[in-house]
Amino acid sequence: MSLDTGNFTEDANGTSVTTPPNIWFPSEPNLPSYNVTHLVPRGDAGSCDVSTKYGIMAGIMAVVCFMFGVLYTFFGYRFFKAIMFLTGFIFGTVLVYMILEEHAVLPPWGTLGVGVGAGVVLGLVTMLIPHTGLFLTGFDLGVAVGGLILVLVEQFVHPSTKWIPISVLVVLGVVFGVVGLRFQRVVTIVSTGVLGGALALAGVDYFVELSRMSRYFWDRVLAHHSASPCWYSWLMLALWPCLTFAGVLVQWRFTGSGIDHRIALRSRTEQGANLQHARAREKRESQQTRYRHLYQARRVKGDVISQNFIQSIQHKLSPAMQSLTALNVEPNEEESTATTTLTQVS
Repeated sequence: MSLDTGNFTEDANGTSVTTPPNIWFPSEPNLPSYNVTHLVPRGDAGSCDVSTKYGIMAGIMAVVCFMFGVLYTFFGYRFFKAIMFLTGFIFGTVLVYMILEEHAVLPPWGTLGVGVGAGVVLGLVTMLIPHTGLFLTGFDLGVAVGGLILVLVEQFVHPSTKWIPISVLVVLGVVFGVVGLRFQRVVTIVSTGVLGGALALAGVDYFVELSRMSRYFWDRVLAHHSASPCWYSWLMLALWPCLTFAGVLVQWRFTGSGIDHRIALRSRTEQGANLQHARAREKRESQQTRYRHLYQARRVKGDVISQNFIQSIQHKLSPAMQSLTALNVEPNEEESTATTTLTQVS
């Protein structure tokens, strides 16, 4: 196997231009070319020969898909918050990546970076806003069901435009998304089982047939003509509902038994409300303590602040009246303490 070092071509001015090497798939002589999105060899789409010409980055992505698929399938509902993030991340990354790659507006690394960035943002939204994550989980379930329907319909009739399958997927996604908001636990378990099985088999599909069946699914979404899959492609598709059933059963009976995400969300909300009540109570107690110190300062001879005013009035009285209304202007020890307390509180 030789490494791809790039191709030398000439432009319209006669200047030699070097095409960057393909970092996703190794190059071999007399083999059809690959690119990032089309994992199946374009020039050999009808062949059922098993190819082992794997790419490094594509192989890593396939392994990651398989690991995430196992996590989804058997532990989806148990790790609710993590699954909500992964649901948004995978949905945003795949959708943006496929759209940009279809129009070829950016180089491969730029397309991948934009897709990952969009996935991170959507993942944070679905994790921090639970109802958004629940709706998107149901939406993904509807898209998966719609994809199966499109594969079955393709065996009898081919859609005339890509807007027909896209409309079917969107309508089913919205319907299942609304149902997911109503029946949260059931739809979450079923959806994680379906999506997990799809991710795990997509990773295996790459090592078996270079993602031939995955590409066939994507062609159904865009209403592209494509060669009929091989017999082991249909075997991979038949394993999907079996793996889904096993995942739903394991979650329902074991990993997700006795767990309710609504209780956890409600407890976090109540903790936040209790914290706010505690802070308000501390503020009220602080105000009451301040008023109590003020009362202690005033309880001996009235308001300490007004004593200077009273003394100024006494000087204006006659000597006889001054003797009758004489006040001891020397504050005692208790008054001094009260005045000091009032000054500190103020």
